[in-house]
Amino acid sequence: MKKRNSFLLAAIFVAVTLLFSCKSTPESVAVDPITLIDRDAALYLFIPVQSHLPLIQTALVSLSGMDEKDAERIASRTETIYIAEESTKNRQIFQLSAKGSYPQLIAKMALTQKNGWTAQVADGLSVPYTYYKNPQSQIQLSLPSSANAIVSYSIEPQLAQYDAEAKAKTDALVEGTSYGGLPADFDKTVYEFLTTGNPNEIRFYECKADAFLQNMLGTNLKLPLKSVSGTLANSKAAGEYDGKLILEVTDATPAKMKALIAGLKIALFPMPAKIQQTGSSRITITDISLSQKTLVSLISQ
Repeated sequence: MKKRNSFLLAAIFVAVTLLFSCKSTPESVAVDPITLIDRDAALYLFIPVQSHLPLIQTALVSLSGMDEKDAERIASRTETIYIAEESTKNRQIFQLSAKGSYPQLIAKMALTQKNGWTAQVADGLSVPYTYYKNPQSQIQLSLPSSANAIVSYSIEPQLAQYDAEAKAKTDALVEGTSYGGLPADFDKTVYEFLTTGNPNEIRFYECKADAFLQNMLGTNLKLPLKSVSGTLANSKAAGEYDGKLILEVTDATPAKMKALIAGLKIALFPMPAKIQQTGSSRITITDISLSQKTLVSLISQ
């Protein structure tokens, strides 16, 4: 993936999954969707779908050309989406994990070779999970439980994660022990940012920060950044989103922090953004307003 069009991919992939959903096995266990994404990606994204239905529905119509009623029906079945992504010369990752209520419909009839899909079975796991491949787009998708949908260009690692999580959850229920919390090998800072805070906000965490900031703001700031995180929330103005960015700086002497803030004010002019130092190595940018139209345009790149 050459561009960070994660919302686009989320919309298209979840649409396909919801239209043609079925159980991979009759005995399935619902697991926390965040446990089914890569532990070492560059970009992480959380979307609470029900709080952003107009955005998701508009994206579905715009990107896939589907009927508005179909887009509404599809979006209404998904609660949350997590995405892990990285696109570099050495590493290509895209994993989507969705939580929802997926009806057990006619997947075997719909996901056929005639329609561009081939069925595969992931071997070597406790259950022979079925997944579907689209040779043209290289998309792979599976529903290991009626509450979990996963999508990737290489889905077997996600199925292995589901298999392990389902077994751990089942064992915990049988033994009366606790299950859940921070997944093994998942960065604690990233996990806590994605899973805490306002449940109605879109949240993102970018570990390779400057490239992401350039894509989002349209300018190459070349800042010494450790990470960029932020939120997007529905604005009081219809069709608008209020954005917040949190920049963690690697070289954070007082003089350099002051210079960085001054540089940001110049780079972001005439955007009426508020730029403040909110910690010894942290800069927070607020009062960023994005329209739904702009977001859909960004997603569609």
